[in-house]
Amino acid sequence: MPLNPLHSCWMSEPAHAVYGWKDGWYVVPHQVVFSDVDAYGHVNNAVYFTYFETARTLLWQEITGRRGPRDIGFIVARAECDFRQQVGMERIEIRVRIGEMRTTSLDFDYEIRRSDGQHLAATGKVIVVLFDWETQSKVPISDAFRRRVEEVCNPAAF
Repeated sequence: MPLNPLHSCWMSEPAHAVYGWKDGWYVVPHQVVFSDVDAYGHVNNAVYFTYFETARTLLWQEITGRRGPRDIGFIVARAECDFRQQVGMERIEIRVRIGEMRTTSLDFDYEIRRSDGQHLAATGKVIVVLFDWETQSKVPISDAFRRRVEEVCNPAAF
């Protein structure tokens, strides 16, 4: 069990915390913690973008097979979130999938749901531009990357 650096206790993921594909979404279970909530006891609006980042990073790693911080081959161009229901200190599902892919950019679409999967708390979209950190310039989405996205995100097609 990993040691939580914020507390002097051992923490583990709940047994139901299973990352993976469900109904066309890559699902990341998450327990909302005290630092995520505001004085009113609900998740602060800015924290939703951190949830999006967590799920986006895990899906990117799933697609690319690369795990290092310098392996994130994109920059965020736009981020939006629509809030539907308040979320408190509870278990949630952060859902992400690849939406439209253009020449150099693609969409990550999101849902935040309560852990029962039924109650939609937020939806969002983040547009990223593929980026070469060495040349500091955008790069086109390759055919190989498009095939890999299809393979990972739509395994029933293969």
